[in-house]
Amino acid sequence: MKLPQLFKKKKPNIIMILVDAGAREDALNLIQSYQNLKTSSTFFSTVISYAPYSIGSINAILSGMYGNLNGVNGYYKAYSFDKKNVLTLAQYLKKIGYYTEMDFVIGEAIVSEGFDKVRYFGKDENKEIDLVNRHSELILQAKNKQPFFLFLDYNKIALNLARTVIKKYDDFSEEYFNNKEKNFSNYKKWLEESSNYVGEILEKLKEFDLYSNTLVIIYCDHGSSVGDRIGEKIYGSFLYDYTIKCWVYFIWNALPKGKEITKIVRTIDIMPTILDILNIKQNGEYKPIQGKSFLPFIEGKEDDRIAYSETGGLGGPTPSPEIHNVQSVRTNKWKLIYNKTNKKKELYNLEEDKKEENNLSGKGLEIEEELWDKMQKIGEEHKRINNQFK
Repeated sequence: MKLPQLFKKKKPNIIMILVDAGAREDALNLIQSYQNLKTSSTFFSTVISYAPYSIGSINAILSGMYGNLNGVNGYYKAYSFDKKNVLTLAQYLKKIGYYTEMDFVIGEAIVSEGFDKVRYFGKDENKEIDLVNRHSELILQAKNKQPFFLFLDYNKIALNLARTVIKKYDDFSEEYFNNKEKNFSNYKKWLEESSNYVGEILEKLKEFDLYSNTLVIIYCDHGSSVGDRIGEKIYGSFLYDYTIKCWVYFIWNALPKGKEITKIVRTIDIMPTILDILNIKQNGEYKPIQGKSFLPFIEGKEDDRIAYSETGGLGGPTPSPEIHNVQSVRTNKWKLIYNKTNKKKELYNLEEDKKEENNLSGKGLEIEEELWDKMQKIGEEHKRINNQFK
């Protein structure tokens, strides 16, 4: 991609703003400020997460690869990141002169390799933290360390889910699943609050004279149930679109504004996109990044991608927190889900069945065999690479 002369003289600052659990398209479409943000950004509306929970998803984002390669392929695998054989985004950026800092809700669950400074603001549900002030101060301090890379966490949607759902209900509570309209209303309110935070941070960047030379990436790691499927009160047990279909805004003067891309990309593609913008080559001595840059889509050279996702619930009908037991492959039109525990397959035509209610598995459709073959080949590729780096 041809970038302006400004970039050749000065590397852009990079701020990644995570809206934790913010991925529900039906809610996002109702929030005007998020819709308005499309006019000043390149917006990707179909970004498929590797895992529908933060530990698996964020480690995949920061490594550009699926958990079967980076080591975090289960809820209880937070400390299993393969630091020996995997380079993180922060490590790549630090090597070319970036100051790197992370501000996250909990410590050690997310890989911190390559960050000059790591802050944690705790997970005390009774403690209210003004994230606008906290992150504004952090940005202002980083202004003297340009170019900088800041990884910021907006966790209040997940925090509200913990307060009002996780501790009150289980995965089969009739009271919760019979009140989907109320649950959705609450979720929409929390997502709208996140948009207020995003807007204030963007205004602070302008106030600090940082907006013009900062690449801002606003994204989510997964979504949440509002009672969509009995057996999953929030997220992590299943792989339906209400938890794995995410979104990303890229805001920077060198990128198009008002451009929306609806074709499928993956959250693991965010890291290689940043590397592509900065013309950073992958280090071949480490496990290969599986993600691919978004830039071909921005340039109009769109290609079709297949997204692979996995999970293993803490609860639900087939819990498997030690290792993922549910996997899926998704194209723009189709999704195949396979549960290793109960051997159940699900096939959905997403163009005709957005809510994934009509399971077409076993109906003799050729696409099921094609997707199943693709799923097996992905697994074989993961084994091959891991064996290579033993």
